[in-house]
Amino acid sequence: MLRDKFREFSRDTSSIGQERVDAVNGLADALIAAGHSENATVAEWKDGLNEAWADLLELIDTRSQMLAASYELHRFYHDARETLAQVQHKQKQLPEEVGRDLNTAEAMQRMHSAYEHDIQALSTQVRQVQEDAARLEKAYAGEKAADIRRHERAVSQAWAELRGSSQGRRRLLLDTVDKFRFLRAVRDLLLWMDGVRLQIEGQERPR
Repeated sequence: MLRDKFREFSRDTSSIGQERVDAVNGLADALIAAGHSENATVAEWKDGLNEAWADLLELIDTRSQMLAASYELHRFYHDARETLAQVQHKQKQLPEEVGRDLNTAEAMQRMHSAYEHDIQALSTQVRQVQEDAARLEKAYAGEKAADIRRHERAVSQAWAELRGSSQGRRRLLLDTVDKFRFLRAVRDLLLWMDGVRLQIEGQERPR
């Protein structure tokens, strides 16, 4: 990766360069201390060298910061797109069937609980995208800031839709299970009443 290569280059260059600059500074100091006839020229060259070295270090630092910022922005775009794709995938996985009887409805209810637990893991990724977008927006302006906002909004809207759909399905399954439980209770009670009626009708009538 370019950022890592430049970081390595920066570290090596700073280390090697500093050794060489220190060595030349040492030579210059020794010449000046020995009272060399060209002391003024040596001092001037020493100052020029140190100034050029400081400029180079600043250039390396600026380049490192630019690469780090660029890497962070590209990572945000990648994370936002990946999170959006996962949220949309989960939305498509949401079934519409609610079950034909109590057993299947209860089975679907259990499956939906597992599904909700599954999508809850996505909330961390969504929150990270939102936090990164808020931080990056402060560092950028104009079109880039608008693009960051656009990516974050797409993720947040898809997440809100998924949560809404999931909650709606949970309520629907709960209503379906309650309905089937009620129908089973009614059926059991009617069967019991039929049994009592048969018992009554089966008894001998008084003469």
